[in-house]
Amino acid sequence: MIRARFASAALMAAAVLFGPLPARALVGGTPAGAALARQTVMIVSTRGATCTGTVLAPDLLLTAAHCVAPAGDYAVALVDDGPPKLVPAARIAVHPRFDGDQFRTRRPTPDLALVKLAEPLPGRFAPARLTAAQGLPAKGTLFTLAGFGVTSDSKGEGKGAGTLRSVQLPSIGTTGGIMVRLAPSQGAAGACTGDSGGPAFQDGAVAGVIGWATAAGGARGCGGVTGVTLVSLHRDWITDTAAALGSPLGR
Repeated sequence: MIRARFASAALMAAAVLFGPLPARALVGGTPAGAALARQTVMIVSTRGATCTGTVLAPDLLLTAAHCVAPAGDYAVALVDDGPPKLVPAARIAVHPRFDGDQFRTRRPTPDLALVKLAEPLPGRFAPARLTAAQGLPAKGTLFTLAGFGVTSDSKGEGKGAGTLRSVQLPSIGTTGGIMVRLAPSQGAAGACTGDSGGPAFQDGAVAGVIGWATAAGGARGCGGVTGVTLVSLHRDWITDTAAALGSPLGR
């Protein structure tokens, strides 16, 4: 499913909310390095939501379908030293098998989408490469997550989105044959609000897209388990759709 999108004044208001805020993000994470910063962007919307995306081409992003499927206008918010700059989304392609009801039914579907931007990102950004790995990862496989989300979903602590951080987590299993579950061996660590759509890197390549998170014991919250949709199983859809959007990827 491919749809056109455009930016509005409300998007600028949304971006301003995520301007000069405290440096907070991924639970248990640390500030992301320069390489991750070149490949990762913050997505804002007129719905008031914030997500993360991976740069696949100068004008193309990979993110989670649930981030951009609802009606609204979307844009990348570039927050530097000055006022935020918006790069609006021009078209959005949601994986045809994605089911927005999956969080209620707990039946995972490909939570993937491509966002075609109205103009290329600044030159400081660089495309990430898709993993060449095949099949499902073994338990213990390490993934590096990156996102612009908050460090805690506790009341009064969820206002600090906007700074890219990263965390490394091992696989503890898979779900539905299309997702990998990541969890810390001790303590709390993982994705939180605003990290959805962010990349999960394996050996320097994008191996998954952040979809959901729980607190310890499966409770509602963050820092327990992070669910990631594997991109290797949907590489053909990603590359074919990227070409259809006018931003072909190197295979």
